[in-house]
Amino acid sequence: MASVVAIDISQGSWKVDMACGSRRRARHAGSAPPRRPGRVLVSRAQIARRIPVLARQIARRYAGQELTVVAVMTGSLMFLSDLLRRLDLPVRLSLVRVSSYPGTVTRARRPQVGPLANDLAGRHVLVVDDVLDRGGTLRVLLERIRRRRPASLHSCVLLCKNLSAQPDDRVAPEFVGFEVPDRFVVGYGLDYDNLYRNLPDVRELQLESRG
Repeated sequence: MASVVAIDISQGSWKVDMACGSRRRARHAGSAPPRRPGRVLVSRAQIARRIPVLARQIARRYAGQELTVVAVMTGSLMFLSDLLRRLDLPVRLSLVRVSSYPGTVTRARRPQVGPLANDLAGRHVLVVDDVLDRGGTLRVLLERIRRRRPASLHSCVLLCKNLSAQPDDRVAPEFVGFEVPDRFVVGYGLDYDNLYRNLPDVRELQLESRG
């Protein structure tokens, strides 16, 4: 398994993390004030520098091979677009819709995975997702793809949550963009109630002050 290279945003430095895992959030109360984007956790400049590095790592791993990318919709769209344009490989693209946080829900529910492409057998498959919290969604998706008997199967996530208590069965992606605190995050494709995907950086979601 390849090393997971991540950026620890809280320390502002690079580090190697071999077991980063888990998916996001905090409970939404109906009486709570509206939520809005707060502090920047990963800036657009950091993203612009990191994507080419990830692409080179992936290209080295699959050198001389055709790659099939299975991208998780819709949060990975911006990440996927930037990453694919940097990959110097023959790439097939398949999209799968996965829902874990419908509407204003901020705690993961049982993931609902849409239909997968039928032509994954014998292919080198890379799953691309936006954020890894406790890893339930990615684990379910990887298990389903394994049943299609790919030649190889790895995963790449933009963000990996740094949790105080890691689940014993967490998934360890081979490729990670950034390590971030355990917060609900929005921007660069990630949403809250289908808002804020268009922000160019990754931000923490916070409650609006009542004044």
